[in-house]
Amino acid sequence: MPAYARLNRGRTAAGSRTRRILPLAAAALLLAGCNNTTLRMGPEERIELRQRATELLLRAAQSELDVVCCNALEALADIAPQEGLAYFHAALESESAMVRFAGCVALGEVRDSTSRGRIRRCLADPDPRVRLGAAFAAYRLGETDHAEVLVNALHDSPDENLRADAAYLIGRLGEPQALKRLRYKARDKREKSQKVVIQVHAAMAMLGDRAALDQLMCYAQYDALSRVIALQCLCDVADPRSQDTLLYRLHAEDEYLEAKLIAARALGKIGSDAGYELAAKSTTYTADDRQDVMRVRSLAALALGAIGDERALPRLKRLAQPGQDARIQVAACYAIRQILREPAAP
Repeated sequence: MPAYARLNRGRTAAGSRTRRILPLAAAALLLAGCNNTTLRMGPEERIELRQRATELLLRAAQSELDVVCCNALEALADIAPQEGLAYFHAALESESAMVRFAGCVALGEVRDSTSRGRIRRCLADPDPRVRLGAAFAAYRLGETDHAEVLVNALHDSPDENLRADAAYLIGRLGEPQALKRLRYKARDKREKSQKVVIQVHAAMAMLGDRAALDQLMCYAQYDALSRVIALQCLCDVADPRSQDTLLYRLHAEDEYLEAKLIAARALGKIGSDAGYELAAKSTTYTADDRQDVMRVRSLAALALGAIGDERALPRLKRLAQPGQDARIQVAACYAIRQILREPAAP
């Protein structure tokens, strides 16, 4: 699965640079005066809050901390692709392979035809993960022969993370003809990585394989690590048939809080607000471990964004203010923009 170009994958960024992020802090100040706890906002206030959240995401997309940059790029690809386009292009020139990968995936998601030349250069990138992202983008732009890069990585890469990334990206291509390759991999007894096996079933479920969805729901009852991976995959698949499984994990007394919040987000993506109260409460989670706080508050924000209830906006405003971890701020602004999506064109 992607290194942390995806907001909630939870993989660490050991190689991330840790310089202070002044542009992001400056943007967060814009939200500091926006702490009105009124549940219902007028049109002007909604527009202002949406603009401020977008500004912070754009600044985060320039962050020197690669995990923050990647999270912002993913968010922008979803909620502000036109505003983010210049930043997706710039990401391909980054020193960080993680950021280059995120830029490729974002450009593939938005199908930006102006980036063909840049994507082709990334197909020869020295980093194999970047080459996977470039192959995904090239395919999305109509150069379908590059699917072999993904298929070869899925079957032959010695790195389980690359195999999982390849499976995820194949699922994101949206091509049902890929099911044959994925089913072959799912039956491959040589594959010893549970992460890869779960991600392969997730890719199949994304492409409409009901049996794979059923197996994915079974994985959500396995050991703790398998459950977290499977729940995140169910969040990606967003199939209403997974509702009972997600509700079970949400309410299981022995389940970890982070897994419950992923289940809450997945439920939100299929139209259920069952996890709202837990997610709202978790925005003020405290612990001695700052990384633990970051993960829980970020997951809470993402769950609230998926649920889409405007009652969450005051809490999300507070998470976007100075003093919060930059990753929490990005997750909160993404959630704000999800809740306050621009109206559809007539």
